[in-house]
Amino acid sequence: MKYSRALKYVKNLGEFSYNFDLTRIRNFLEKLGTPQDKIKIIHVAGTNGKGSVCAYISTVLQKAGYKVGLYTSPHLLDIRERIQINRIKIPKKDFAEFIARYSLLVTRYHLTYFELLTSLAFWYFERKKVDFAVIEVGLGGRLDATNVIKKPLVSVITNISLEHTQYLGNTVSKIAREKAGIIKKNGIVITGTSGVALRTIEKIAKSKNTKLIRINNHENTKQQNFNYKIVEKVPKEVILSEAKNLLPTKSEMLHCVQHDKTKVFQRSHYKISLFGEHQKENARLASAVCRYLDIPEKQIIDGIKKTRWPARFEVIPITDYRLPVTAVLDVAHNPSGIKVLKDSIKKYFGKKINFVFGVLADKDYKEMIKTISSVAKNVFISAPLNNRALSSQIVRKEFLKYILPRNVFIFSSIKKAIKSAIVQKENFCITGSTYTVSEAITAIKN
Repeated sequence: MKYSRALKYVKNLGEFSYNFDLTRIRNFLEKLGTPQDKIKIIHVAGTNGKGSVCAYISTVLQKAGYKVGLYTSPHLLDIRERIQINRIKIPKKDFAEFIARYSLLVTRYHLTYFELLTSLAFWYFERKKVDFAVIEVGLGGRLDATNVIKKPLVSVITNISLEHTQYLGNTVSKIAREKAGIIKKNGIVITGTSGVALRTIEKIAKSKNTKLIRINNHENTKQQNFNYKIVEKVPKEVILSEAKNLLPTKSEMLHCVQHDKTKVFQRSHYKISLFGEHQKENARLASAVCRYLDIPEKQIIDGIKKTRWPARFEVIPITDYRLPVTAVLDVAHNPSGIKVLKDSIKKYFGKKINFVFGVLADKDYKEMIKTISSVAKNVFISAPLNNRALSSQIVRKEFLKYILPRNVFIFSSIKKAIKSAIVQKENFCITGSTYTVSEAITAIKN
């Protein structure tokens, strides 16, 4: 089977078809010999930062000399981005071979688009004998297709806020319960959550006799009566591209868990190449996971420094029309992600900048627009080429609540919006949706 035919088959399943029942994918994977049970897995859930944390972990493990599978979603330009080994995309021939061999079974078990790709990732990683596989949850956790994993080396939950409320619940507590569904009995979970989300995760971890390691990114947290809790105080005076991380050894982590102790560990300095205040938190969490996996300090430092992850506050120069400007690409697509983006814009630019913006209709676009308007000078609106895209007229109407009409513009394509932003001779940010940024990357490359 040619790759083009295999790709068409997968696309015809429909990227946004959801059917939250693990029975189908479990039965399908049994026919494949349960490949997910034969690889060492780090399982990562959370509202934002999952992909970045996965990228950090996989890069560190690779720098430590391991063969590392990485499964993330969604993709920006190429579906094969989702499935990588040592940051190299799955070859077209392997992709096509899987579809040719198992398409009849896929049809028989009525697998969704995401279930098929998840199965392909497990099959490919087991076939290539990876040392580790870093697996990102697609949506939620408890009923996500990736949760067929029986015993991960470690479960990771980045942070939790309101998103996909139609599927996961309309409160942080409900969403936390869904994401904490990846926690397995007698296991280890490492998290950067706080507040209601953390309390929910603590209860679930305790009910499953699972040790919980808490990486505290913001404030001092008083010791509480949980015998599986570690608290780490991270200083606020972290500067751009440097993270002062508090890294215990694995034995120190488990000692604190066992003896109900809270400990502040020695500071280690980590250079990070990804911009954005939130990336320091992501790097701290990832480095703690790697330390738990007994990765030496030198490899952690090297891996964190060399991690690359596109379209996460990615700063790129644009020189079209002999008008050099800087563009920021960021796939923020929910209120919490947009807030982090806003904070980073304020810190790194120190003033309002222009935006190219497009969003999907099923997102909390009103809150996103309200937040981004506080740092927006001019807004160039275009709906991404997606059947879930929100009308540009509706987006403009919402922006006009906060920005004067002369500063809000509508365009028929992302490409035209970018061209208009460039000729302003000012820095600008492209955001609102993965699909908006994906189109922007293609337009800029062309």
